[in-house]
Amino acid sequence: MATHGTARIEHGHYTDVDYLQFRSPRWLTVARAVAGVLTWPLVWPLAQLCQTSDIVFRTASELLSLIPYVFGVVVRAEFYRFALRHCGRNVVIEFGASFIYRDISIGDNVTINRYSVIHHCDLGNYVLVGEHAVLLSGSRQHNIDRTDIPMALQRGRKKRITIGDDCWIGVHAIVMEDVRRGAIVAAGAVVTKPVEELTIVAGNPARPLRRRGAPAATAGNAVSP
Repeated sequence: MATHGTARIEHGHYTDVDYLQFRSPRWLTVARAVAGVLTWPLVWPLAQLCQTSDIVFRTASELLSLIPYVFGVVVRAEFYRFALRHCGRNVVIEFGASFIYRDISIGDNVTINRYSVIHHCDLGNYVLVGEHAVLLSGSRQHNIDRTDIPMALQRGRKKRITIGDDCWIGVHAIVMEDVRRGAIVAAGAVVTKPVEELTIVAGNPARPLRRRGAPAATAGNAVSP
């Protein structure tokens, strides 16, 4: 699970925590696996039905997104194992998170937090997606050049984007281009250009602040994904 351990969190002070999703005791890992198998009579037929169209898939995705946490985490992980192009091990997809298309791949040890929306996207291993983040299929959803007809009636273009291994996409971030390995997209950032590996970006449009491992130039460069 993505929740932290039992450490006491005090006002005004940071406290070290271990995230259960990545440091689960053996019994919890086994229990989750057993619970997952028990969902197969429900999720496997539904996943097969979803192969017929993206409309059916999106309907199922939005429906399953409303299952509360403990049960929902298990049901969603098992459903997406069968329904998506690929969904790896130890994936936590929280309440309200939904997928628009079936043609999505997710690596191992991934967290997709509450109310995130995923379009055509490939996520690597150890990716963290914050609450209300949106991963779009590029930045050209609608053509805008013609003014004699509404934009909604013009054709658009879409593409797959990639979120590399060990990336952190912050709360309310909007990502329209590739984010390469080890990069961080700060909270509320709008990514309109590819993000280089190990780079921390912030703002609208997102701009590089520094590379991970390099000292911050000023105290104001703190990142809050």
